[in-house]
Amino acid sequence: MAAWDKDLDPATAPAAPSGPGKRPAWEADLDPPAVVKVGRGLMEIPRQIGLTARYGLEGLGQASEIVTEPVRQFVTDPLTRLLTGEKGRSPSTGAVASSLADSLGLPKPEGANERVVGDVTRMMAGAGGLGGAGRAVTSAANTAAQAAARGGAAAPVADIVGKIGQFFSANQGAQVASAAGAGGAGGAVREAGGGPGSQALAALTGGILAPAGMAAVQGAASRVGQVVRPATTAQQVEQQIELALQRQGVDWSQVPERLRQPLRAEAAQALQTGGELNGEALRRLVDFRRVQGATPTRGTLTLDPVQITRERNLAKTGANSVDTSVQQLAQVENANNRALINALNDAGAAGAPNRVAGAERVMQSLQRSLDSTDAEIGQLYSAARDSSGRSFGLDGTAFTSRANQLLDEGLLGGSLPPSVGEHMNRIARGEVPFTVDYAEQLKTAIGNLQRASTDGNTRRALGVVRQALDETPVVGLGQQGPAAGARPNNPGQLPAVPNDATLGQQSIEAFNAARAANRAKMQRVESTPALAAVREGVEPDKFVERFITGGGREASIQSVQNLRREIANDPEAVGAVRGMIADHLKRQALNGAADEVGNFSAAGFRKALDAIGERKLRAFFSPEEVDQLQAVGRVAEYMVHQPKGSAVNNSNSGALMLGRGLDFLDQVAGKLPLGFKDVIQGTVRGQQQGQAQNVVPALALQAQRTRQGRLPAAGVSTGLFLAPGAPRAEDDRGR
Repeated sequence: MAAWDKDLDPATAPAAPSGPGKRPAWEADLDPPAVVKVGRGLMEIPRQIGLTARYGLEGLGQASEIVTEPVRQFVTDPLTRLLTGEKGRSPSTGAVASSLADSLGLPKPEGANERVVGDVTRMMAGAGGLGGAGRAVTSAANTAAQAAARGGAAAPVADIVGKIGQFFSANQGAQVASAAGAGGAGGAVREAGGGPGSQALAALTGGILAPAGMAAVQGAASRVGQVVRPATTAQQVEQQIELALQRQGVDWSQVPERLRQPLRAEAAQALQTGGELNGEALRRLVDFRRVQGATPTRGTLTLDPVQITRERNLAKTGANSVDTSVQQLAQVENANNRALINALNDAGAAGAPNRVAGAERVMQSLQRSLDSTDAEIGQLYSAARDSSGRSFGLDGTAFTSRANQLLDEGLLGGSLPPSVGEHMNRIARGEVPFTVDYAEQLKTAIGNLQRASTDGNTRRALGVVRQALDETPVVGLGQQGPAAGARPNNPGQLPAVPNDATLGQQSIEAFNAARAANRAKMQRVESTPALAAVREGVEPDKFVERFITGGGREASIQSVQNLRREIANDPEAVGAVRGMIADHLKRQALNGAADEVGNFSAAGFRKALDAIGERKLRAFFSPEEVDQLQAVGRVAEYMVHQPKGSAVNNSNSGALMLGRGLDFLDQVAGKLPLGFKDVIQGTVRGQQQGQAQNVVPALALQAQRTRQGRLPAAGVSTGLFLAPGAPRAEDDRGR
């Protein structure tokens, strides 16, 4: 007899129960040695493995009853009774799984603890099985939908089936936790003697609380990790932000300081998770911060198809519920739409004049500029005509020799208009008084001929004659010419050279200055189509589209930049153009609708913005303002983007059903004790709304990879599907 049981007489002790792993009752109250405990533990391993296998089989069988039971109850059993006349019922898949476990010789649970553990394990196995089946269904449905799309057909059934599969496969961790909580709570109440109603309520509560508890544990672990890890310094945060944005082509130093401070705080929180910054998400957050009043969500920053699917469907679900507390995401979408419109109003659309009034204001400014230039040119010509050197003689021999040389070098002699050639011959023969005044008249005639001619050689020939005229010296300024008092080749026609022959050169320079001013004006008019149109007369109703926002030559980048220079000294005209551009962008974004009822179109705004182009925008808006306008376009695209792989319920049918389901849950919760009501409503609403708006996890790559803070709505729902309302009597006793 062993020392540890020497005080007992086995002969008088109760008989030991039969069966493997059974302990004699007379050993129950003894504390055996450690080696005996180890041996007993080893003996239990096969039994526990067998129990686990049983629970897994039964869990999968019970989970499949979601599909098989309706078929059994309403199809196969009625059909069998009709054909055979028998009134029996076929076994459920759960019963078949239990029978299979019995036939395999798997052990059955004994005692309350093993039965509750069995409940938990079966529920977890069922949740996992549903998740795997959901993924398989989703994959098959997507394949069918893609095949239909390639054939040019729609596949609405495949889309619906795919959404159902996604519902059951989403948030596997939360689903399993919910299932475990439901099974454990329901089983515990059953073992305590609770009836079916109490078991169902306990399962419901456990299924909801388990994911919330898991999230709380994860949050606590994260906070502990943040305490243990060394704090990230402000300089390190700044460096990480700059590096992450630089990889995305964004210059952090150009982001306004009013935006940088909150971004630093959010990036610092993200870095506390231990991962690197997600540059793409951070760049999108910068865009959101540029649009005052716009609220990002985790999905709009990550563009993760699963996250976007949840958020959009949750927003639709909340909008279809009468409970305002679940409508936050829908309200965020509405507020963001308003923020985009307000951004364009702030850019100038709010105070913009109508297109006709604005165009008239700009045209008035251009006309005043033309009038001012014409007045200056007129003054220059008047001064030249009034100069005392107009009658000074020019060197006719030098002029004709230089003109003929240039014509010969360019092989242009045959292209010169005969009237100009005749003037040159008369000058060479001394038949006309070749004075400064005569030369200016000849220049005017040559200019008129050039503008009227369409022949290139003729225009070039006239140009070289004009060049020779510009190079002709005044007689008496160091060039060869008639001496004072002598009779020249054209006797009696050239005046005597005065003592101050520089007056003639000054007169030439005065005429040249007047002509240069006129040429500059004509170049301005030619390079600024809006200016030319004002001079010629243009209707104002199409002025903006024709000369600013359009895509033709008249609204080219250079033309718009020249227009900006023409009205640079008129702040009201500049403001009118800014307002009309912003108003044009808004009208395209809202399709002409009023602010109160307009839905911002990302595609319409992007098309209008690209048609204008960044360089034309920068002619009237500061770099920061242009960046903001571009950010408006990107934020609008983030808000409506549905990436490949997303499954947003655009038809709104599923969201309507789920919204009504939330209302029903509220009604049920309202009849529960206060604590249960708060748990159900607070958990569902808080998880639905709050986590989607917590964007900090989206900024960290590690957090994004591990998908922290998933929405447990699907897990809760799956757990409720699996939770048994009233366990079978044979399960209650392990039979």
